[in-house]
Amino acid sequence: MRVCIVGGGFGGLYCALALHRRSQASPRPLHITLIEPRDRFNFTPLLYELLTQELAPWEIAPTYEELLPPTAVDRCQDWVDQIDLAQRTITLRQGKPLVYDYLVVAIGSQMRPPTVAGSRAHTLPFATVDDAWQLERRLEALDDLATVRVVVAGAGASGVELACKLSDRLGHRGQITVVDRRGEILRSYPERVQRSAMRALAKRRVSVYLDAAIETVDGSGLTFGYQGQPHHCPADLMLWTVGTVPRPWPSSAAPKQTPLGQCLVLPTLQLPDYDNVFVLGDMAAMPAPGRERAPTTAQAAYQAGPVVAHNILALIANRSVKPFRYNHLGDMLTLGQGDAVVCGFGLCITGRLGAFSRRWAYWLRLPTHAHRRRVLRHRLGFKD
Repeated sequence: MRVCIVGGGFGGLYCALALHRRSQASPRPLHITLIEPRDRFNFTPLLYELLTQELAPWEIAPTYEELLPPTAVDRCQDWVDQIDLAQRTITLRQGKPLVYDYLVVAIGSQMRPPTVAGSRAHTLPFATVDDAWQLERRLEALDDLATVRVVVAGAGASGVELACKLSDRLGHRGQITVVDRRGEILRSYPERVQRSAMRALAKRRVSVYLDAAIETVDGSGLTFGYQGQPHHCPADLMLWTVGTVPRPWPSSAAPKQTPLGQCLVLPTLQLPDYDNVFVLGDMAAMPAPGRERAPTTAQAAYQAGPVVAHNILALIANRSVKPFRYNHLGDMLTLGQGDAVVCGFGLCITGRLGAFSRRWAYWLRLPTHAHRRRVLRHRLGFKD
């Protein structure tokens, strides 16, 4: 049976690894192909630790070559140009077309296309290891400045985490400003997390402007409306973290979608009209108890991958499939070097203990036992 997985992020990679682990019990041999144009897996929640050198790039961005050799998963480093659901074929940009029996689509989300004049040309995104390296190069170019003025557009999780890490990275040289059009930071997070984040920002003297509509961005800085007046914030470096949207379906004939651009899926994460096609992660309106849908987070995709693997093997064996049930395990944010907030199960841990708890929780979610072991040995001071 030929299983093609489009996208090597949390949903796609963890589905591929789960399929391999469980395929030994499959009545028919599987040929699993993971299609991903990048050569490295990005453990995105820990990207911010690169800025303060708390973690090394290889720890949070191992190559697929490192992660996949012990498995029976073929890696296809290419872009998908089109998926023909009726013909069960995938057209690649460079390679030959692929034919599948079962398809998993997990290509995630992308930064919301900037609509503010100048934002695309003068700001940097922060969503991948490549973005982190680009930001590192820009920071190195500013080393000679006595004061480095940084503006972060967006006060969601990424904006807050970036502001705290950059403040600690730059120290007394940093002059950090966060601007958001909404009236509160971390709008979708519990109040306890919001309070912890505000304390961390205040401690680092980060200026926060809320209810501030960004109007223009140019080489000198960012202009926004605040309290009825235009306000210009000069900057040496500007970062854009204003939301994400699902990546477009790789075909003009897209499946049924929500107004937000997510694919409509059954509780089993199958497409309603194609029971051999699964969509998960940010691409799908995945169900969640007590919510309209599961959040577009790594946590949700991480949970969905093994469920899809189970359901594919169940279909092959003519067994019943099971629904995906998102289980919210809490909220974790880094709030600077050696500082974090972890809230869940009635507890809220901050400071160094929060940082340790967050790091430990994410270590447990690294993709393979071998990689977790290598990271742990490195952290304990052992040589490979």
